[in-house]
Amino acid sequence: MAKITKPDANPIIAALLTFLILNLGHLIINGQQKKWLMSLIVIFVGSICICPGLVFLVLSVLDAYKTAEKLKAGKEIDENEYSNELLFKVCKIIHKDAIYVA
Repeated sequence: MAKITKPDANPIIAALLTFLILNLGHLIINGQQKKWLMSLIVIFVGSICICPGLVFLVLSVLDAYKTAEKLKAGKEIDENEYSNELLFKVCKIIHKDAIYVA
């Protein structure tokens, strides 16, 4: 599994991009392509029922923020690493390589 280091990651921008533009904070700021795609699918599927989609979006924003904080602190993360436990549990259904790191 690929490891990512990005000490210039900005948690605020990661959260805003995740909230405003198709979950892109995971992809652009945090560099997690698979996580971006899987969480985007979960949000879209959840949006069919409206409420779960909004919950997953909020969880995804929180996850992008926490992950960017780790990167900014100089920590190395896995490309499939989730920082939000509930989002991880939902995405794990379709993202078999997903891992949760608190």
